[in-house]
Amino acid sequence: MKMRQRRQSVRIISIVSALLFIFLYTGFKNGGRDGLSLSNSDIQPELATTRKLLGFGHSSAPICQSDSDNGGDQDNANCSHPLHKNNSCQFVKDNCGDDVALFDYLAFVACSLHHVKPIAYIILALWLVYLISLLATTADYFFVPPLNLLSDKLKLSPSIAGITLLAIGNGAPDVFTAFSALKNGDLPLVLGALIGASIFISTVVLGSVILITKVTSDTIDKIDFTRDVVAYIVVVATVILVAFDGLVELYEAIFFPIIYIVYIAAAIIIGYLRTAWKKHKESKNGTSIQTDIDKGDSAIECADESRPLIEGTEVKEKEKERLELEGLTFPRGRNIAVKIQWFLELPFSLLRWISIPPCCHDGKWSEWHRWFAVSSPIPMIVILAITAGGWSAFTYPIESTKFPLIVIFFIIGIILSIVLYFVIGKTKPHWIVQSLLGLAGFIMSIAWLNIEANEVVSLLEAFGLAFSIDTAILGLTVLAIGNSVGDWVADTAVARAGEPGMGVASCFGSPLLNDVLGLSVALIAKIGIYDKGKSFPICIQSREYVKVKLSWIFLSFSLILSALVFPLFKFSPPRAYGLVLIYIYIVFMLFSVLDELDILKFYYYL
Repeated sequence: MKMRQRRQSVRIISIVSALLFIFLYTGFKNGGRDGLSLSNSDIQPELATTRKLLGFGHSSAPICQSDSDNGGDQDNANCSHPLHKNNSCQFVKDNCGDDVALFDYLAFVACSLHHVKPIAYIILALWLVYLISLLATTADYFFVPPLNLLSDKLKLSPSIAGITLLAIGNGAPDVFTAFSALKNGDLPLVLGALIGASIFISTVVLGSVILITKVTSDTIDKIDFTRDVVAYIVVVATVILVAFDGLVELYEAIFFPIIYIVYIAAAIIIGYLRTAWKKHKESKNGTSIQTDIDKGDSAIECADESRPLIEGTEVKEKEKERLELEGLTFPRGRNIAVKIQWFLELPFSLLRWISIPPCCHDGKWSEWHRWFAVSSPIPMIVILAITAGGWSAFTYPIESTKFPLIVIFFIIGIILSIVLYFVIGKTKPHWIVQSLLGLAGFIMSIAWLNIEANEVVSLLEAFGLAFSIDTAILGLTVLAIGNSVGDWVADTAVARAGEPGMGVASCFGSPLLNDVLGLSVALIAKIGIYDKGKSFPICIQSREYVKVKLSWIFLSFSLILSALVFPLFKFSPPRAYGLVLIYIYIVFMLFSVLDELDILKFYYYL
């Protein structure tokens, strides 16, 4: 049996390799260029013609300028090879300033530890891993609970809540990272991170789910699977079309949320038709229908401690569970990696708890929650000030006075803390207070995510400048995998728990929504707010977009392959297909690295 499975794996991998070669060869042949370089004059007519053929008006396509002419990349252009200069410290200070990050990472390498740069790189690499971990836990512990509260208040069904509010929570790190990168004009990093994460999830994560458990037609919802895969392919095709257009207009950025709305509407309509059909069948059989409406108390209300919910020892377990504070309570019974993560994040967990008001959800309210809520106003104002203006926000003088702005912050914070002390009781807060705390927690979690995402993007760009590495490949590798580790852990855990169908569905639904939300929020904010409606240029023929186009090829190939393999095997794919998906990702990473090293010059073909 094992020999047969091994032969089947080899056969499938051989077929996939042949298909992949044909797929890439076709792209090279159609996209090949005569000569070894592309000038702006070569690119401009093609982009202009493309816009006319696609019917996007008569506006001229962007001139593919050097990075020095591209607003957000001005600093990066003046800061080329900063650590190779004679006086690298002074050069970095004069040319490599970063107004977004809280810390100047290049100055840390060039000035603080210029004699021991390898140690500086190790410290920054560990700090990058730490920041990505903080992004994930901030979303899980502090961003998702207010969304759950809102979901309960709006009485959304689990399926609709899963593709709306909870999807926003799961995709929050990607959204804020994309938003921060686009503020710097670094679209290759945005596309690299989003598409790189999509490839990782649709190959490695999906392959892992198929390998560790038996995926059968009984565990997969065929309609939902088809809906998600088709929508995913449409989103990828739309992104490619918009990018090759050469300019991203505001209406094109708004089109992504429209896809998202259509996707949700399709889910609602399909769910309604299913329910109606089920009622029709059961009414013909004379059976009663049990609705999904919860007949008990609203889930938004916190459990009253004076009313026991569970008898006997289960009450104690329930009370113990309520006292747990995510990130502060020691994770007993968890593996060593989780415990190490808890210990390392403990200082920031405390900072987040005192600056993000806890929301009352699922009965989780205790005296600790009350004191954290009461003490939160001053830290809240501090974090919001850092988000708005960085460290300099504390030195802004107040007009007509000599007092710094921080004095007013503390006075306002103390007043709010006193009010909260008398408003919030020892048991459950009033529903109005609950809603206000949930809203404040939602805003503060966004502020934290924004700060963390800014640091991640700035640190990646610092690595790119230090080692002359394209930010696109950093997005495709470090940032993409870092933001997707949570998906891998969650989906494989769900599969091992006996729900492989849920794990498979998440492998398509999660990256689909991340791509849509990440791109739409970031592009709309960039074009509509920062650039006042000015179109965003994409020099798609430039060198920095080669890896992005390569990732599109592999992502499209993996999606189309899964769309064919699952129905072909009657939604019971063999475990060998899991190996095939992982193999595709390995080939993709290999090609990306070889292109970065200029061994395979994909720039001449893509």
